[in-house]
Amino acid sequence: MNKPLLIGMTPRNTEVYQSEASYFINSYADYLRAAGIPVLPVMLPVCTNADAMEAASLMDGLLITGGQDVAPEIYGQSDEGTCDCEPQAYDETDILLYTAFRDAGKPIYGICRGIQLINAVEGGTLIQDIPSTIGQEHNQRNADPDDLIDGTLHTVTCVPGSRLHEYLGTITRVNSFHHQAVDEPAPGFTVSAYAPDGVIEAIEKDRITAVQWHPERMLDDSGQIRLAAEFLSQCLALHK
Repeated sequence: MNKPLLIGMTPRNTEVYQSEASYFINSYADYLRAAGIPVLPVMLPVCTNADAMEAASLMDGLLITGGQDVAPEIYGQSDEGTCDCEPQAYDETDILLYTAFRDAGKPIYGICRGIQLINAVEGGTLIQDIPSTIGQEHNQRNADPDDLIDGTLHTVTCVPGSRLHEYLGTITRVNSFHHQAVDEPAPGFTVSAYAPDGVIEAIEKDRITAVQWHPERMLDDSGQIRLAAEFLSQCLALHK
């Protein structure tokens, strides 16, 4: 393949000069490039279903990036008062892009909000607030920032036979910047990693892999780079 892989990346909401704008964090692109496979990460706009289907036909894979909470209505619940959600248009765009790429058989990699969005769309549910539900803290911003802001918070145990186990081994350390997580896994998905307190940290199915931590902030971890390389290798395989 002479051309780089085209990887769509979901947009996130911000404001510039009092006008609505979209962005993605450059570290996601750096993370994909670190895998050593030629790749061109492309931020996708807020889109219609037709736009999403066109993107899925043109691009090789989708990375669903981190962001704010997924609206509880998507997984059949009401807000318990702890949610800080993305604007509705961004939830809708993520859902359209996810379903378009999934239906096209393109590989999908979900990170943080990504795992939550995938699980919700596919019929699973979320823990709306980990501290108030299970009494544990999973956002290291609320720990000592000098020690943890660029480090790791806890281990995860990867399930034997999963892709994560193949590339990360049985136990690895991860960072943690979330207060929500997968509760009931979506039908057909395999849980592939757990935190020590039982919180689900990764799910997978077919060409879909999703993790709760932020591997794009762990570029010195060869296992996290292998996960990116596996995602891109799945994209490459579709050209053969």
